[in-house]
Amino acid sequence: MVELLQRYGGVPQATTAGLFRQTELARKMLAGEAKYGTEGVGGDTLAEQLLWGGACGGDAGIVRMALEHIDRPTDDPWWFQIMEQPIRMWSEGGAQLDCLKLVLQRCDPNILGRSDDGFNLTVLHSVAGARPHVTAGERLAFATALLDAGARTDLRDGLLNSTPLGWACRWGRLELVRLLLQHGADPVEADAQSWATPKAWAEKMGHRAVVSLLQAHGG
Repeated sequence: MVELLQRYGGVPQATTAGLFRQTELARKMLAGEAKYGTEGVGGDTLAEQLLWGGACGGDAGIVRMALEHIDRPTDDPWWFQIMEQPIRMWSEGGAQLDCLKLVLQRCDPNILGRSDDGFNLTVLHSVAGARPHVTAGERLAFATALLDAGARTDLRDGLLNSTPLGWACRWGRLELVRLLLQHGADPVEADAQSWATPKAWAEKMGHRAVVSLLQAHGG
């Protein structure tokens, strides 16, 4: 279908090639062998838009190719949206975890994002608050990759004023609560506002198993 549309003048968007894992098409775009459109989504360049789409679609090949054409500082805030893309899980059957690991080789996992709406959260927060279509096993794998890359457990977002552990407790992500505690997250957070502690969130949202786990760790 793609070939038919192109034959009659159709021009694919760079992000679309990434989202739908059109690896060969992406290669041709980067090599100047295929026409393409740029929507401005994900970045200013072809490579940045392919990376944005490929990371969400779960095409490690496209992500790897695109990264070769990108030269941004490791602390550039732009990387936040790229780290978030795999967690959005555009479609089944993709290698989103591999994509995240490739991106983490190029940037700081503790970059803050979504400053325009006041969130100022880390990608570890995003994993804890991921939408329901992301399974517990996928959340666990994403969080483990972030922690292995140096993600901090003590940073608070700008809206809920909570750590990633607080978010995991608020959304009842038992597997993440356990993982974060194993990686040294503070179960008490005595410096937090009373309503923003891990235990306060778990109690407020009725997650009894989370409360029990926190108490077992001194929370």
